[in-house]
Amino acid sequence: MDAALDNSVAKAIHVLGALRPLAEGASARELASSAGLPRSTVQRLLATLAATGMVTQDQSTQKYMIGPRALLIGLGYNSGLNLITAARPQMVALRDAVGETVGLSVAVDHTRVFLEEVQSTQELRFAPELGKLYPLWSGANGRVLMGALTEEQVEAVLANRALDHAVDHPLSDEAIRANLAEYRRDGFAIAFNEAIDSVNSIAMPVSDATGGVVAALSISGPSQRFTRDRMLASVEALSAACSTVTRQLGGTPAPVAAPA
Repeated sequence: MDAALDNSVAKAIHVLGALRPLAEGASARELASSAGLPRSTVQRLLATLAATGMVTQDQSTQKYMIGPRALLIGLGYNSGLNLITAARPQMVALRDAVGETVGLSVAVDHTRVFLEEVQSTQELRFAPELGKLYPLWSGANGRVLMGALTEEQVEAVLANRALDHAVDHPLSDEAIRANLAEYRRDGFAIAFNEAIDSVNSIAMPVSDATGGVVAALSISGPSQRFTRDRMLASVEALSAACSTVTRQLGGTPAPVAAPA
């Protein structure tokens, strides 16, 4: 590897380091200032980082944020692979039991991303986009991940609606707070035609030895087939899967209320 490539890699890492603590992202000009690099250099590096998924750019604000590829690399370092290793067998078994797509989501600042999936074998099915960023408030899995936040952190998430365009049916702040309260009461979250049109989902938390929620395990399917009754009928199987993964990670399973 020649000196020029070494220098480019070092500068790219420096830009990522400057971007990492900025939850709401930064423009190329702001990053050039904080990183102490020429703006033209930063713009060139950001174009490469965006093309590889290391950063993403919000088209409305033109700001850059840490991307899904960087998340996956970080999770690989910070026990993320252990999470997938523990979860995947349970995800396959859950998919076989309920016949719908099973997903594993994690939080990234004010967003969420599908880390792993096991698709339904039915012809009409929901196929989540691995690595795509969604607002943290959206969907059943988003409510599970938000449920671990303090009220101050919840309000910070609601104040950042930059990714509303990524979902088909954005909710009001009041509706989000109400859904979050229902999840905290019941121990499971459900969503109807929300993040993706004509797709319903149900989700529960996966915790580790620290007691923190590290992921949300969800079941999703077409709304015409995966009805409210079918979602509620899957609570026991989803709870058992989450409990198994949580115990394997050294955590204590969360209580779940009997479906009404």
